[in-house]
Amino acid sequence: MPETPQQLRDAARERGRDAADHLSRVNGALGLQAAVLALLVPAGSGRAGLAWQVETQATTGAAALREHIDHLPPAARLPWLDVLLVRLRGQALTSRQATLEATRRVMAARGTVRPIDRLHWLLMRQRLGEASGATAHTAAQSDLSHLPPTDVLAVVRYCAFLSRMVPVEAHDDTNAPEVAAADAAAGAAWYTSAMARWEPHNRIPPCAPPDSDGLVQALQELQALAWMQRPVLARDWVTAALQHSPHGRLADSAADALRLSCALLESPLPPELERHYRGAAEALPP
Repeated sequence: MPETPQQLRDAARERGRDAADHLSRVNGALGLQAAVLALLVPAGSGRAGLAWQVETQATTGAAALREHIDHLPPAARLPWLDVLLVRLRGQALTSRQATLEATRRVMAARGTVRPIDRLHWLLMRQRLGEASGATAHTAAQSDLSHLPPTDVLAVVRYCAFLSRMVPVEAHDDTNAPEVAAADAAAGAAWYTSAMARWEPHNRIPPCAPPDSDGLVQALQELQALAWMQRPVLARDWVTAALQHSPHGRLADSAADALRLSCALLESPLPPELERHYRGAAEALPP
């Protein structure tokens, strides 16, 4: 007799709990590296999966670890990445550097690096001590409406980059131009909403995602915003994303892009974004 939908959900939750229990005991440098890399392998990517196997062939129990991670719900993967990077930061510099090098190889194995992985990479460099933090400006209030033009330009560039993932992740299928056009239109609509507060005072350019260097430069300038201003920026992004998401619910890829952005800006998660991850409570870190 086939399982009922409730039985399938219960089984998925149980697998998530088992995965969380297994990950809670991973602490060695090689195990941590294998787990971090497994969390970054896109679902269904044979080339990235093969690269992961090459990088972890000397790690005892790597296959079982990867199987557990594959059972994590999407909303639990990024919280676990946060936890594992904290543990990995306590390892020797050589281990951290080896993980960064292995990460670069796994990300490049598909031939193209996904926009979300550019954010993963920036976060890993930040968390593993390979990037220096920007010096924040001081500001007496959280108002963003009258940012100087250079700061507004940084917001423009970073939002344009996020538009490739928010409210939906861009598809890689170049044989479906109608899908790519719909994704680009959705991203541009989100971009317009996210930039609305500056429109009365600035001429906001059309949505044009920057290259890697432009992304890094924009992020560094946003990291230098006053600590009171960065959470306001994050709330604007999340609010606009919910407005442009089907049924007002964030897609997992969009939520992860926004969560990574909050981490990179050292900003707390807006409540609406935090709620997205509570649905995977059984598999989240304790």
